[in-house]
Amino acid sequence: MLSDRWKLIIVLLVVAGFSYWALEKLTEDDATKLNKLAHYPDYYMENFTTLTMNQDGTPKNRLNAVYMAHYPDDNTSELHKPELEIFRVDRPPIMVTADNGWVTSNNDVILLSGNVYLHQNDEFGNLKVELIAEDARVLVDQKYAETDKAATLITKRSVTNSIGMRAYLQEQRMEFLSNVQTTIEPRQATQ
Repeated sequence: MLSDRWKLIIVLLVVAGFSYWALEKLTEDDATKLNKLAHYPDYYMENFTTLTMNQDGTPKNRLNAVYMAHYPDDNTSELHKPELEIFRVDRPPIMVTADNGWVTSNNDVILLSGNVYLHQNDEFGNLKVELIAEDARVLVDQKYAETDKAATLITKRSVTNSIGMRAYLQEQRMEFLSNVQTTIEPRQATQ
């Protein structure tokens, strides 16, 4: 017969072994859960340009950025210093820049943040319209941009400030949502 002392040692070894196994199992489960929740890039690019084409072979838009990181968990991309050129039918392209951006998984929405600057030149290359905002959401396929924050539109003779704005880029139409204030410079009389 085993002495009580040996029985106690065997019981303690079994409990210790089970405790070690349970701790390892819990740690593995936590690590698996953390990896599923982790948001780490699987690749990145620096100083890149991508050109998207329409079905007929004409350019749809061009995207440049200083840095882009792709995240496999949600198939999104983070951008630093993005520059988006939106091509339009029978009109000069619209340029949009920002400090940072985020592209959705199907590449149809770009969220821009920090010093968003949209501008359009006329057919002679002269600045025609400027739009400045803190952030913006751009729906590339619809050629549409919006913000719910402060926005300033500057043209040759006017400045419009508002809170919230919708821009229909192909139609060259804008809606200002609230607190709209416009200053129009009078025409200079010709002598």
